Amino acid sequence: MIEPVDEFQQKYVSYSTVTTKDLPFHCPPKNAQKWNMHPKVYIQFDKDGKGACPYCGASYELS
Repeated sequence: MIEPVDEFQQKYVSYSTVTTKDLPFHCPPKNAQKWNMHPKVYIQFDKDGKGACPYCGASYELS
């Protein structure tokens, strides 16, 4: 079941596009600031080219 997006998520969760040259892609990205790190997790994209990080909720889309 998908949880509705709350006010915090609308304000603070990031959304980024990813190119195929960035694959395999992981979160946090290479350019993330050290204070904002969580364990590295590789993002799986669905058939529509969308994926999300299970730790921080950041959304990614293949372009």
